[in-house]
Amino acid sequence: MTQPPIPADFSGERSVDTLPQAGRRSFVRQVREVELVSDPYFPPVANGLDYLVSVVELLGHDEGTASARDLKYAVLHLAAGAEVLLKARLHMEHWSLVFTDPGAATRKALEDGTLSSCTPGQTRKRLENIVGIQFASREEQALKDLASSRNALQHWGLIGDRASAAVVTSTTATVLNFLVSFVDTHLLPKLKESERSAAEREMEHVRDGLHYIEEYVQERMKDLAPRLGPVRRTTVQCPLCGQWALVVPGFEGGPGAGGIGDTYNVECLFCTASLNAVEAAHEYNATIVGRSMGAEEYDGPEGIYTCPLCPHHLLVRGVFTAADRDRAVDFCFGCATGFDSMQECQRCGAVQPAEDVHRCPFARRTLL
Repeated sequence: MTQPPIPADFSGERSVDTLPQAGRRSFVRQVREVELVSDPYFPPVANGLDYLVSVVELLGHDEGTASARDLKYAVLHLAAGAEVLLKARLHMEHWSLVFTDPGAATRKALEDGTLSSCTPGQTRKRLENIVGIQFASREEQALKDLASSRNALQHWGLIGDRASAAVVTSTTATVLNFLVSFVDTHLLPKLKESERSAAEREMEHVRDGLHYIEEYVQERMKDLAPRLGPVRRTTVQCPLCGQWALVVPGFEGGPGAGGIGDTYNVECLFCTASLNAVEAAHEYNATIVGRSMGAEEYDGPEGIYTCPLCPHHLLVRGVFTAADRDRAVDFCFGCATGFDSMQECQRCGAVQPAEDVHRCPFARRTLL
């Protein structure tokens, strides 16, 4: 199913100043399918994801720090989204599990919405004991704190220490980080193909705004640290989301191995983008380094050379890795190798390690 067309008179775009050196994209609010229909039909997963989209729109704008009103509705919508999405997974296990008393569950009560549903605490307990989903202690505490804040905001408002933007945004970031992973791991794989396609489109809306939420970024990167730490020498800034989480694993084989343009093994662990090595090199070169793509049919993109090791034409000069963000290297996106002290031949344009002897083809005299 294709995305619905955006009306010609739509003026709901919001953008952020583009910073090529940071790899940041403009945040453009796209019209969603649910905004083009009038019937409020929201099955459980779609309903929960709609709440998450709302949270990202409230917290991910570019006007600076979120207002008190933004935080209020972000908490309310995130708490509602968490409750709906967790219960959606219970429902997949068995529909009776979403009732306070599963033994008294009836189809009629479920379908007409008159059921007495389980509490957030009961939901988590059943997911752990029946479905086998484990919650980290800080995730469980954040879900409890979020539920408490939601109850307070709905009735009396937040007071005391909890009436703090820092406290609210920290809790919100932890829950949002958990829910994005929960949806990817426990909900999307169990949906029918048509439902999964629609849900994945909604998740694209969520992910597009996540990297503009500073607290979420910090929380997510903290979770990814154990995975990113061992591969920091081959991790670079992602040209799509701007985070230092694009892992280049390297491609086995030389130029005759084939398939390097078909293997999407360069992955950003933050935004989950998957690129092949060619795309990764070109996107990084253009977006992060800021070079012109050039006339590729003649000379190829500026700043990309043939690697002296693999040798694929995927060596980008001036790359910073997560291992040393202050020192540039020449990095091959084909074999995931970084080189220091490379030299460029002024005649043929080839690059190679300074200690190697270069035989330039244009320096040779043609024998007649």
